[in-house]
Amino acid sequence: MAQQGPYQHYPNIPGEILFENDKLVVQKFIIEPGQWEGVHAHPGNQLFVHIRGGEWTVRYGDRQKTSVSEDGSVGWIDAVSLSEDHESGNTGDTPIELLWITLKE
Repeated sequence: MAQQGPYQHYPNIPGEILFENDKLVVQKFIIEPGQWEGVHAHPGNQLFVHIRGGEWTVRYGDRQKTSVSEDGSVGWIDAVSLSEDHESGNTGDTPIELLWITLKE
């Protein structure tokens, strides 16, 4: 899936569109232990839901932070450009199942 419109795209992990209408798109991603998404952008206006959480390491350039997301945890993310050199990886030992709900403008 190319990075066009309101879709989340990871270079290293395929996603699945679960629902789409003229207002939003819902995508599902499964990140296996040791997998990194690859450097990517976020279109913004996105709600994430960790169906199955786990240990994440998030990078922005040479800065990184590791945290644990709980099952069912939710959050919001604004736009992130490719120039921010952002990617996240599953640094735990169980798969992480993630939904992105992206509002269309």
